[in-house]
Amino acid sequence: MNARRILALLLLAAAGCGRVEPDADAVKHLAALRAAAARHPGPPDLFDRNGAAITSSPDFAPFAGLMTGTATVDTTLDPFVQRAAIEALGSYRGAIVAIDPRTNEVLAVASTGPRELALSEQYEPGSIIKVLTGLNAVHSGMDVNAMFPYTCNGELMIDGRHFGDWLPGGHGTLHSLDEALAVSCNVFFADLGIRLGRDRLRAFMRSAGFDSQVNLVYAQVPLGRTVGEIFNNFETAYYAIGLEHERMNALHVAMLASMMANRGVLTTPLLVRRRRSLLGYVAASAPPQGRTVVASRVAAETMIRAMQAVAEAPRGTGRHAPVEGVSMALKTGTAGDKKSGLEALIMAFAPVESPKIAFGIIAVDAGPAEIAGAKIAHDFVERLKPRL
Repeated sequence: MNARRILALLLLAAAGCGRVEPDADAVKHLAALRAAAARHPGPPDLFDRNGAAITSSPDFAPFAGLMTGTATVDTTLDPFVQRAAIEALGSYRGAIVAIDPRTNEVLAVASTGPRELALSEQYEPGSIIKVLTGLNAVHSGMDVNAMFPYTCNGELMIDGRHFGDWLPGGHGTLHSLDEALAVSCNVFFADLGIRLGRDRLRAFMRSAGFDSQVNLVYAQVPLGRTVGEIFNNFETAYYAIGLEHERMNALHVAMLASMMANRGVLTTPLLVRRRRSLLGYVAASAPPQGRTVVASRVAAETMIRAMQAVAEAPRGTGRHAPVEGVSMALKTGTAGDKKSGLEALIMAFAPVESPKIAFGIIAVDAGPAEIAGAKIAHDFVERLKPRL
């Protein structure tokens, strides 16, 4: 095929010019281009993992608006999981990203509201970061068990300043890491973060994807980022519990959930298998999935037991999330400004023993995660139960 010849034919045809000297190959390709252009007058076609077109599906509408620059995109998205996510969000404005931890394929990128929230918007993560702080401590060899029994009276004195817990009266005596995570004690994890030190905290957070981005073929998508200056122990305490100094999107939350499901291994998610040109040629294929060992399997198992306590303990902040017959490991996070509305975040995977789904939830202006976030997580897993 002569590219200049085809271009000339296109220009002449567009200008309405008369007879052009026949060129069988060029005419053939021009006809194919015209037919392809007629089939693709607007945004690129999107196809789910089963080969069905999803461009016009309302379930995928916010996400579809992000996909530009090529004629067709073959994705890993699962319409069943996407619908379950949309239904679980219900009237809440927010996002769910779901990943199959066995392959790290993205199964759902669901968003409710006037704009796309799952990939494009970042929020303060809150207490889901306590999983990373605990994982950091156990992986680095700290004797965390030696800190128990630990008394939380609702505040921690840091360099002469009062650092308060989310529960003003405190959580009383805590007997284990499982219990500390289950009740989401700010005081304990702030203390743990200070003992780790900001440099070790920052290095571990970066290994978990902060201040980086992932290649999803159609675009480089930013992950979590560090914000503000962490210049003393007081700010380090906030950093260790996910307040003030971090921002995340639902994709990154889901990736961390999958990392925990994979016992400490963080993998680049696969969303786009390939992009095709108007004529069907592969324009871009998915790059190899990168893998980073964030923590040892032993450390990950320790934190997974604590995440199960979040869901199962009588005082666990995620006790309203579990679905009968499905074991779940999760962490709740509540952040944002009370005056303008709190964000509810969930990082979770299930079943614990043989994970098939890992997901991140961010519900905007929804209130405490132990209520709104747990309800969304419950409803989502309930809908997926036949597959789990």
